[in-house]
Amino acid sequence: MKPLVKALGVGLVAAGIGVFVGQQFAPKPKPIPAEPLGKLQYGNEQFVKGALTPPKVDEMTRYTLETEGQHPFAVVVACSDSRTPPELIFNQGLGALFVVRVAGNIVNEENLASIEYAVEHLKTPLIVVLGHTHCGAVKATVAGKPLEGHLPHLVAHIEPVVQSLHRTHPHLKGDALVERVIQENVRHTIRAILERSALVRKQYEAGKVQFAGGVYHLREGKVEWLKLPEGMESAAHEKSPAHESSHGEH
Repeated sequence: MKPLVKALGVGLVAAGIGVFVGQQFAPKPKPIPAEPLGKLQYGNEQFVKGALTPPKVDEMTRYTLETEGQHPFAVVVACSDSRTPPELIFNQGLGALFVVRVAGNIVNEENLASIEYAVEHLKTPLIVVLGHTHCGAVKATVAGKPLEGHLPHLVAHIEPVVQSLHRTHPHLKGDALVERVIQENVRHTIRAILERSALVRKQYEAGKVQFAGGVYHLREGKVEWLKLPEGMESAAHEKSPAHESSHGEH
């Protein structure tokens, strides 16, 4: 029996060493970035993997947010589409994101006021404009068919993007045109925020707020981050006060 016991002991020690070595060389979890955009990118990676972190929604969390106030690290201007909830897409919980949602991720006066509140009073350091694939508002604008109710007021914000692409990329048709409009509409909304909000522009020029733009892919769940044109911030300086006033509601 002694040889057997000895063999078992040696085997257990070897197994323990194997587990220890395996732990030492196993890939370590990727640290969560500290900067706002990095947090969103990391959160989206987790969402794509289906590895969402359960958000804290307990009574103590709610009490803290009530008594100490909100401190969101990003404003997300997103579409109202039911398939595109920013809190899920970016794996964030209560109090993390200041979300402004409207079909077509456009900005009107009320939306601008919400963004200004977050930037000025909550000191939110990042503004993200998030479009998404198969956007109904964009498709309706590209189709150009008569719309009822208040829908014409909505598509009027996207029409300049479509018209611009017709001039610069006349070969684009169908789904290719829709996809490009979705991307350019994100950039157009960022420009509109800078041009129409002196308050946000002031904070941006002071380096207190940054912009990012992305397109959420419905099937893959991944956010494609867009390159913002160089000199975008200069577009606001080219507008005179009189020209700015012409950007009101259509």
